[in-house]
Parts: sequence; C-alpha cells; structure tokens
Amino acid sequence: MKKGDLSFVFVIEGPRLQTQSLLLADSLRRHHPLAEIIAYCPAGCDFPPEIAAVLQACAVSCRPLAVPQGLWAAPYPHGNKILALAQPRETRFSMFLDTDMAAIAPIDPDDLPGAMQVSVVPEGIASWGKDLARWEVAHRFFDLPMPSERIHLLRGRKRAFLPYFNAGMVAIREEDRVQGLGFGALWRNTASAFDFGAKVGGKRPWLDQITLPLTMRRFGFAHKIVDERNNCSISNDRRLDGLNPAILHYHRSGFLRNWPDYGDLISTMLDRLPQHRAALTNWLTQGGYLGDPQPEPDAAEGEDHG
Repeated sequence: MKKGDLSFVFVIEGPRLQTQSLLLADSLRRHHPLAEIIAYCPAGCDFPPEIAAVLQACAVSCRPLAVPQGLWAAPYPHGNKILALAQPRETRFSMFLDTDMAAIAPIDPDDLPGAMQVSVVPEGIASWGKDLARWEVAHRFFDLPMPSERIHLLRGRKRAFLPYFNAGMVAIREEDRVQGLGFGALWRNTASAFDFGAKVGGKRPWLDQITLPLTMRRFGFAHKIVDERNNCSISNDRRLDGLNPAILHYHRSGFLRNWPDYGDLISTMLDRLPQHRAALTNWLTQGGYLGDPQPEPDAAEGEDHG
C-alpha cells in the first residue's frame, strides 16, 4: 500500500488507554510505515510528555474528539469508537482498532473492503440476543426483516448465528456515501436512534455490536468477513499455538503476557525512545505489562468487550 491509502484509527482517553496506545502506535508504525495513524482523544490531547513523545515518534496524529451532548440515552464511553470512525479523513480506507491491540504483522490489502462493503471479523460468541427474540425487536425498530443469512461464530461450538461481528476492528472505504454520509456517521446515527428508541434490554455494553450489522442492512452495505488474523482475540485462556495474527486483540495486559513474542513488543517500544525508558517502564509496570502480575481493575463500561 502507498501513502494516502490507509488510516488506522483508535481512541485514547484516560491512563489505561494511554498505556495501551504505546504498544499499538509503535507496532502499527513498524509494520505500516506509510499508513496514517490517528488517535482521537475525547478528553483532549494534553498527554504526559513521555506518552506524547512516543506518539510523536510514531507519527501519530492526535485529534480532539467532541462527544455531542444528548447523543446517547445514558453515558456510553465505548461509543467513542463510533464517533472516531465518523470523523472525516483523506485516505481511501480507514480501519478502526480497539486500543487494546498490537500489530504483529502487516495486514493484507486484500482484506480491505470493496465498494459498499465493511470488513469485519465474526464475534466469538452470541454475547447479545442468544435466543433471537431481541434481534427481532431490533430489526422491527428499523422496519427490517430478520436476515436469513447465518455466519459461524468463532468460539466454542462455532454456532451458526445472525451476522454479528466483533467491533474491535471495523474497516471502511471513505468514498462510500449514502445520503451524503459515510459509514461511520450512519453507524453513529443508527446507534443513537436505537439507544433512545428501541424497547429492548441489554444495550450496554453491546450497543456498538448490535447496531453494526443493523447499519449495514439499513443503508445497503455488505459485510466482508475477513480472516480472524485481523482481530485475533487471545483472552480467556485461549490456546495460542497455531495462531498467526496481523492484529492481536489481547484485551488485558495479563493476557498479552502469555503471548510468545510479548517481550519483543515491549522492548521494541522502549527502544524507540531510550531517553524516556524509565518513565515509560513505569507506565507499563503500573498497567500490568511489566513487573509482578497484578489483578487488573474492572474495565470501564464497554471498554474491552469487543
């Protein structure tokens, strides 16, 4: 891929995501030297100097992200990913990534979406609407018929299920427009309308993943199911042998410490700015990436569900 083709998009808000951003930014830049890397920051871009130095060294563009008043029926920090994807960009493609990820290898350009497609990876389990009754309510809310298509989820029995995707990685073509809006803005509007109007339970923290396929159906987008290497989850004691990820979704630092090349991810980031090694080591230690493993605090609502 050449310069101007692809933007990687993620969110930084609060100390936990600041720490995660160190590994994501460094690993993305190593494997994608020509890509745009954009961090959207709901709390602003005034970071501690060592965090700012890593982002600058990785040529990350940090942009403030305004969260409109009244967008959600109740606070929904995880909705910031939808707002980030809805922002304007100049590249041909944009790929949103959860911040608790690391690039292990380059992505395959063939996994990027075609016209009116959204590249996604199926969810592991039916985390919302297991018996389909909730999905019937969700589709009726938008006057949509229930889909006949079934995909295979990725964990356990690999159940055949309605199209349902992990929102930790979502890739779009920026030129695709419906009613003058790109996919991110259409997803934002769909999620907001659903949050306020749909009479169905369990919207938190799954609102993003509920409305991702609904947005596609409402506006004529097709899902492009790509290999799990683009969003390879290693949480919950998953066996790691045989995995070949491009993007590793580790969810929590304790899970990342089980990855065979975990030490290389840490050391290459620290080697980028030796003058900040001590301060960055402290951030990683506080975040559970270095030192004696510590029980991690509960995530903020929806923070690492994807």
